[in-house]
Amino acid sequence: MRPWMLTAPEYRPSDEEIKRFAEALAGLNPALLPPQTPKWVFLRWLSEKGYLLHGSQQPSISEFEPRTPHDLSGDEFSSCTGVFAASEGLWAMMYALRGPQVKRMVNAALQLRQASGLSDPYYFLSLAPRETSPESGRDLMAPGVVYVLPSAGFEPMPEYDWPGLGQVLEPQWICPHAVKPLFAVPVTSNDFPLPVRLHDADTVDARCAADPWGFPWLADDN
Repeated sequence: MRPWMLTAPEYRPSDEEIKRFAEALAGLNPALLPPQTPKWVFLRWLSEKGYLLHGSQQPSISEFEPRTPHDLSGDEFSSCTGVFAASEGLWAMMYALRGPQVKRMVNAALQLRQASGLSDPYYFLSLAPRETSPESGRDLMAPGVVYVLPSAGFEPMPEYDWPGLGQVLEPQWICPHAVKPLFAVPVTSNDFPLPVRLHDADTVDARCAADPWGFPWLADDN
């Protein structure tokens, strides 16, 4: 485990919360969610039910078209053309909350292959500003939505070897054709439970070019 790896808070939803989750899903209506329950807990529940998630700043997407992302990762899968989705709520929220003043985002959600099986998910999020001078990475976040997608037609990213970490599984999925979302869950920065770091985009880009597997390319974490 590296210093940059964060874990989700402990939270076990009650039977009543799970009942409300099921009602929200059946009605395709996030307004039915219990207001005191963290949104990421509902999103995690959806992923456990087999649904996939896609975070966005655009609140009115009726259909997702295949695209080729700008991605600095060392693996080939992350640069494929398709509709990307996540089977992990906190990761999808990172993309939903990426505000317009963000020049670059360095993020991760992954599990490590261990002798006993896969580890719990680890996370990381750091944002680089365009021109502003924020006090924290959270200042660069903006309200967004997490779209809930059917999993039909999606293929999971295979496990791969991360030099220095071992076998890694990312909760990333891809579909080669257009996908229509079922509904969207609005989220704000207050819904995100993990720390958000800041970095300089040019510095990290240069370090990434020199060492593609040196994630997250921050001096105190390498």
